[in-house]
Amino acid sequence: MIAANGTLDAMREVEMKAASERADEVRRAGNRGAERIVAEAEADAAALIAARCAAAERLAQFDERERLADARAGARGTVLRAQRAVLIDARAAAHRAVRDLVGDPRLGRLLDRLAADARERLTAAGPVEVVATADGGLVARAGTREIDYSLRAQVDRIVDAMAGELERLWR
Repeated sequence: MIAANGTLDAMREVEMKAASERADEVRRAGNRGAERIVAEAEADAAALIAARCAAAERLAQFDERERLADARAGARGTVLRAQRAVLIDARAAAHRAVRDLVGDPRLGRLLDRLAADARERLTAAGPVEVVATADGGLVARAGTREIDYSLRAQVDRIVDAMAGELERLWR
């Protein structure tokens, strides 16, 4: 009986050793699987972080471009308002200067030449009517055609023609 117990103990020992080795192998395989899963998760996390960082960078660049465009538009608006103010001031100064010409005897000679020019240009449209304006100029009409030689219209045409020259001053 002792021999049977000894054999049984020896078998138990062999089986325990084999079970222990299988358990060690299962543990090692589990550790390798866990390490692989952790490595994949770390790689996925790194890729996700890189993608989010790239997206945040693109968004920051877009925001910067948008702020820059807004600043440029604001600056351009300021420049345009300043240029318009200069043009308005120049027009107003020219109108004031022309009002001072109303009593000048040379104005009469100029108006005579303008009336003659209007008659010549409008004769084909019918009888020409020349009417003095309150600002010292004249308006000539024939049929449906009209030439405005009022001092106000003349000043406006001259200032409009000078707009290109004024713009060169701003550059």
